[in-house]
Order: sequence, then structure tokens, then C-alpha cells
Amino acid sequence: MIRISIAASAVAILVAGCVSSPPRPVSGAPAASSKRIVRDSFQLILPDGTRVNPDSTGGFELPNGDYVKRDPGGALILPTGARCLPDQGGYLCP
Repeated sequence: MIRISIAASAVAILVAGCVSSPPRPVSGAPAASSKRIVRDSFQLILPDGTRVNPDSTGGFELPNGDYVKRDPGGALILPTGARCLPDQGGYLCP
């Protein structure tokens, strides 16, 4: 009877060890899809490393000719309609 109890306990431990828990997000880690536009003095550095000069409205032209405008709240509006929100040192984009 003791052997059966020990064997049952061992099986229960092995089965419990095989159950996986769902992945948990790492706190404080930025989302993989977010990108930053960094302010460097009078220029902005785009996520690909390109430097652009904002115009008097705070908007700028991208290398492909598209225009990024700045809204009254300070966010940058990309040609796709996505908003890059201002943060310390630049903008956080989706």
C-alpha cells in the first residue's frame, strides 16, 4: 500500500512539472512594434537613422517626399495617419 502511495505521488509530481504556465509579459519592456523619433538639437533622427530638419510648423518632409505634420497637441501625424506622441527627448510612434 505504501508503494502504491509513493508511486502515485511520483506520477503526480511528474505530471505537475509538465504543465506549462501561460507566458507573462515582461513589465517595463517596450512594445516590439513601437519606434522612436529622437530630437537631436534642431534635427530629428528617424527610426532608420535618417536626419530631418523640422520646418517652422514642426512638420518635416520624409526622404520619399511624404510630409509628416505636427498637430496642435504636439504629436506628429505620419502619412499613414498614425500619431507619434511626444515624450522626453523625441516622439514615440506605433
